[in-house]
Amino acid sequence: MDDEDNDYELERQKTIAENRLLLDSLGLDPSGASKIPHSHSKPSSTASKTKTKPKPNPKKRKAFEAIDDGPRRRSGRLAGLEADGEALKIKLEEEEKEREVLRIVSRKERERVMDVAKMVEDTPEDEIKDLERYLSSIAVSSVPRRFPSTSTSAKEAYADNDSTPAEVQRLKSAFKNMELKANAKVTSERVFSMVVHPERTKNLVLVGDKYGQLGIWDALGPLMEKVKSEDDTAGVKEEEDGEQDHEGRVWRVQAHARNSITCMKVDPVNGSGLFSSSYDCSLRHLSFSTLKSTEIFAFSNEDMLVTHFDLTPSGQEAWIADKNGGLSHCDFRESKRERERRRWIVQEEGRAAKIGGLSVNPLMPHLLVTACNDQHLRIWDVRHLTSIPADSNSARMPTPPPSAKREKGSEVNVSTYPDSHVTGETEYDKVAKYMSTSKGKGLLRASWQHGKSCSSAYWDPWGRRVLSTSYDDKLRVWSLNPQSLLLDSPLAPSHFQPSKQIPHNCQTGRWLTILRAQWSLNMDYMPHFTVGNMKRSLDVIAASGEKIVSVWNEAVTAVPAVTASHPSLVDRVVGGNTSGRIQLWGAGDS
Repeated sequence: MDDEDNDYELERQKTIAENRLLLDSLGLDPSGASKIPHSHSKPSSTASKTKTKPKPNPKKRKAFEAIDDGPRRRSGRLAGLEADGEALKIKLEEEEKEREVLRIVSRKERERVMDVAKMVEDTPEDEIKDLERYLSSIAVSSVPRRFPSTSTSAKEAYADNDSTPAEVQRLKSAFKNMELKANAKVTSERVFSMVVHPERTKNLVLVGDKYGQLGIWDALGPLMEKVKSEDDTAGVKEEEDGEQDHEGRVWRVQAHARNSITCMKVDPVNGSGLFSSSYDCSLRHLSFSTLKSTEIFAFSNEDMLVTHFDLTPSGQEAWIADKNGGLSHCDFRESKRERERRRWIVQEEGRAAKIGGLSVNPLMPHLLVTACNDQHLRIWDVRHLTSIPADSNSARMPTPPPSAKREKGSEVNVSTYPDSHVTGETEYDKVAKYMSTSKGKGLLRASWQHGKSCSSAYWDPWGRRVLSTSYDDKLRVWSLNPQSLLLDSPLAPSHFQPSKQIPHNCQTGRWLTILRAQWSLNMDYMPHFTVGNMKRSLDVIAASGEKIVSVWNEAVTAVPAVTASHPSLVDRVVGGNTSGRIQLWGAGDS
């Protein structure tokens, strides 16, 4: 009964906190007295008249949205409270308690192993079954990612300068006559990350938004029957029937707690799952075969936001970057008792410590490239990190509450899953001290400073080039000889200079997702990448710096800040904007 009482008490506290938030937003206190001056009473009376319309769902949704941000700071002067008064202190303490209760409840809901069906919100049962059948069909078809080998020649990796003009022309032919294939609103909020599944017979786009929602879009699949709902979660007016684009099928899953999904990767081994990270400080794996989402990594400190991650070619290891300058390693193959998650702080504390981008070299997985707020792009040899001892006072995440052990009606016992939290941490001072020794000189292989903050950095599919995006309005490409990376020593600065610098407006401002130029994983053509354009187009650019195509349509009314490419179909590219709308582009004859 203790577990049930605990769940009931948490639910009761959540309801009390919601009611207080609603009263605060209306300028009322629980005693019934208004804290808002009398001059604002007229609008409230007119608003009360509109309550006669049936709006139960929107009202609930507004209260639920308030949970995301917690209690907001309100003017004590307007509320009639003294600056140093005891009433103000009590009010602030109550708001902090409410915020803590809501935070615990929200995190508790996402710390379990969860069935996909329980993560889908406001969706009919038949559509949930349809989603489960669709994901299961994806799991059946094994689609491993292609990786280069050490025997790959420069010509095979399109690094031969003599063949570049012909390969550029071949790539332009593949993108000839591009047209808008599909256009749909996939997520409720702003798109933060996106990836395309490599299955050739599908155009499956996976989209992560600002509030932890995962949009699953079968872009060219059969149209899903539309049922008009009184609660328009999209927040936009429906389009006129006369201008209806192909929308395919869309499902929405609350994959993370209500925080931005920062990065997503399809399982490189067989494509049977999706890895995703979020500002809820976690990394999760969604299995298309078991239809379960499992937390495989998490920070106990809620300020340790996960900004990016990447997988090794084996699909069994992940490297994770955070906003406080840390690199963390997670090995999924370790046994339950020996499982360890190590974190190394490789950047000094401060605002510039944030590591916003991370990429694992597909040819040499021990080489990581990072993009940082301190304007630097760095290449690390992570084999050295294991030589640095962890701090003795490294803290573990406390054991989950008893209420999280088993979910009613569920056969999943969370206690049977290994702990997902960090077990060891190494402070920056120890990392810096190790780098100053002769043995540690090989840890930082190369570094290059941009004019402003470096937003992202990625290795190309051959592990020979690095692509960066920066707020100094430049896209840069580095071409590296794999032989030069075999030595356990830093590259000379003269050997680590960008081979191409492409002018590009990267000033997204506050309301757009940061632009990140992304390589296409297609290895049948020369390396090329996609990037959003502030003129509302989507650009495809070759590694040589030549623009292949720029696609736009009058149906595109916002900047496609987030872009991705189909790994198996070279001409299929997608762009997503702030409203959660995604466009799929393809060649006219494909």
